[in-house]
Amino acid sequence: MSSFQKMDLDNPSNFSAAKSYLTIAEREIPKESDIFFKNLIREPFIASGKVFKQSSVNDIRAILEKNIYINSLDNNFYNYWLNDMAKMCNIFCTILESNSISFFLGTSRGCTRYHIDNVPMRLLITYFGQGTEWLPYDNADYNAYVRGEGNNKILKNAEKRMYIKSWDVSIFKGGKKGILHRTPDSALKSPSLLMRLDHSSFLDDIEKYNTLRL
Repeated sequence: MSSFQKMDLDNPSNFSAAKSYLTIAEREIPKESDIFFKNLIREPFIASGKVFKQSSVNDIRAILEKNIYINSLDNNFYNYWLNDMAKMCNIFCTILESNSISFFLGTSRGCTRYHIDNVPMRLLITYFGQGTEWLPYDNADYNAYVRGEGNNKILKNAEKRMYIKSWDVSIFKGGKKGILHRTPDSALKSPSLLMRLDHSSFLDDIEKYNTLRL
């Protein structure tokens, strides 16, 4: 089985039919993005909430304006980015056959150990900074991972590590055959900007879990 396959965003239904546990849609980085995001992430932030397919732009705008300070809401690139995130939310809704999804956007990433997400499917886009680090099947020791050993035992060859590029769309499937991945070292040491999309009840499930632990 191939570690990943490239997909076309114009045919989102193909994502769910893909046999690979990682699908990637490659995209160009807009020229204006670097300056915009450097200004945006000067102050760390986390923004999350539920986004509905029929009102995705307005839902995301409300989540952002509640949680972060954007000094120029009429900035053309801000509107471009807002519409891009809304498009990704709508695509993920189509893939999941759902009218809503759980939305997360943040400057802090802390997944230090190689892992497989405990979700059926997750969409990730790193808008600024280095994207997610992942291991092809032949470069990962899954037995070491299952035993709970560290990255130095899971990773076979450091030179064969792979990285999702900024603005590329990646969808990871969970399960025993899922692709092992982590936050890259560069994103652990300095701010980046990651959008994470999950199934509709994900944020509610996390809140219930945290409440039970109190």
